[in-house]
Amino acid sequence: MKNSLVEIHKKYENDLKIYGQNHRGVGWPRKKDAIKRYEVMSKLIKNKKSKNSILDLGCGLSHFYKYLKLKKFKIKYVGVDISSKMIAISKKKYPNNLYYVLDILKDHSKMPKVDYIIINGLFTHKGRYSNKVMLRFVKNILRISASKAKIGISFNVFSESADWRDKGNFYLNLKTITDFISKQISNKFIINHDYGLYEYTIFIYKKVR
Repeated sequence: MKNSLVEIHKKYENDLKIYGQNHRGVGWPRKKDAIKRYEVMSKLIKNKKSKNSILDLGCGLSHFYKYLKLKKFKIKYVGVDISSKMIAISKKKYPNNLYYVLDILKDHSKMPKVDYIIINGLFTHKGRYSNKVMLRFVKNILRISASKAKIGISFNVFSESADWRDKGNFYLNLKTITDFISKQISNKFIINHDYGLYEYTIFIYKKVR
């Protein structure tokens, strides 16, 4: 993996080719679970009526944006993805949004500063990579995101305590990641581990001083 998202995005472009522009096309097997994730992620945003700027990192086909509009969030949406195919589809569907094709581990200079950054599903698939490599990947993405988010960041990852495993997925120890967050990102964060899936979501807010 070294400094690139390329290997991970190949999996999602293959899903798009096989399943089309639905939840399975962005790697989520069940629609209701995808919607539950959007619901949880949206709770990061403290005021849905304020026109917050939101950057959806690994935005795929902008399904999260569709959910936010359905729920009447007033937002300025920015989508970032390494896949030019998915960005092209998103631009066609939502031409008034800002979209960037970026591998932020190679260059994040064009990644704009926003109020909130959403990272939904980017850390779930590891393929052939080791847990050590994936942990480094997660930490690097969070460091970059922390430099670009003015208010908060949310991300999800499969829980190491899950009683069901898929060898292609990445499972992250909760203490390992919260130790990293508190020491290097912010000491103000919320853990959501109560919504019935094999994962948890963490909200990170600006550092308490």
